[in-house]
This record gives sequence, structure tokens and C-alpha cells, in this order.
Amino acid sequence: MSAVPTESRVVQMPLFRGGRKPVSTSLDVHAISIPAGTFTGDFYFVHREEGRLSFALGDVAGKGIKAAVFMAMIQEELERTSCDDPSANMMRLHTFLRPVIPRNKFATAVLGHVSQNGIVRLANGGHCPPLIVRADGRIEEVPSTGPVLGVLSSSQWRTFETTLRRGESLVLYSDGAIEARRQDGEEFGVRRLAAALNGATSQQIAESVLAAVNHHSSGARSDDLTLLVIRR
Repeated sequence: MSAVPTESRVVQMPLFRGGRKPVSTSLDVHAISIPAGTFTGDFYFVHREEGRLSFALGDVAGKGIKAAVFMAMIQEELERTSCDDPSANMMRLHTFLRPVIPRNKFATAVLGHVSQNGIVRLANGGHCPPLIVRADGRIEEVPSTGPVLGVLSSSQWRTFETTLRRGESLVLYSDGAIEARRQDGEEFGVRRLAAALNGATSQQIAESVLAAVNHHSSGARSDDLTLLVIRR
């Protein structure tokens, strides 16, 4: 039985870049990223600025150094993203990736922002459906709003919009969470992930999910795992 990873294996990237007036602290944010090996193809990005919090989370197909290189390129491109429309930002990232990513590779991503008044706008390019935890305990899924990135010449995305009320959370995750397997081969799945979304803070929710995944898989990890929780 494999040991559950220690806290030292949890990689927490810098969440915010500076230089602008921060948004209200009414948005509580926590992220955890654990690579399965030396390199990771997962990426996430959070930027607080006046009036809103921008976010992204995604995954480059494949493993190893090649996936990590494209992950770093995406991170850098996200630094330049400034359009208010998430679907336009998705198109920009797709246009950037398509000439450089190999034909047998692609990326998935969720891009968006949360305003101080709780309005969420996001686009989902073939990624795991984000989950919204409502104040009454209901869990809502946000399906894909367009295809994966870097493949099709004529791709389009639409922007999904909703509102986070006080005490509600938006949860983004990579497939390393839901595809974690126990010894008999059964995956953790979205249903178990939704059941693990417990806690009064973003950190408690993220750590609750991580603990549930580790319990299910006995600590074994075959893919990178990344979680991003935004709670209002």
C-alpha cells in the first residue's frame, strides 16, 4: 500500500502577480498542484486586479519535459491576456498554440474571471467541467463551451456566465483528480469529487478533495493533479 504524499510534495505556485490594485478580499482563493513525476503538464493562473479576479487552469496532453515546455509557454501567454471576453481569450491562446504544438498534442483549459459582485464569466475548452458549489449544497457542472486547444483550424468557444453568491464556490481541477484509481482500477470520478467539496474556506475545500483522492488511490499518482478553489 503506497504512502500518502507528504506536504513537501505539494507544489504551490505563486498565485498572484503584482503591479495593480488588488480586488476585494471577499474572494478566497486556494490552489494545489502535485506533479506525478519530475515535470508537469498542468498549469494554473490567478491574477487579482481592480474589479475582478482572473483565473485559468488546464492540461497539456502527454507527460514529461515536452508537456512541461508547452505548459510554460501557455503560462507566459496567459500573462499577456487582457480581453474581458473569456471566449476571445481562449481563441487567442488557441491561435498561439496551433502553429507550435505537435499535431498529436493538444491542450485543454478553463479561462475566466470573477467580478467583485460575484459574476463569473468563463470558457471551457474541452477541460474537466468546473463545479459550482451553491449555498444550499447543490453542485452544478459547467460543460465544455468549445473544443480543445491547438487542433482545429476553425474553432470557436462561447462564454458561460453565472453568479457566485456569498458562501458559494467555483472549483477547477485537472483529470489527475477524477482519474485517480484505486487498486481494483475504479476511478475517483466526478461524483466522489463533488461529495468531497466540504469546508468553510477555499483551503479546506481543496484539502478535503486532496484527502479524498489520496484515500481512494492509496496515495498512488499516475497523473498530475491540480486544484483551484475560488470561494466568495
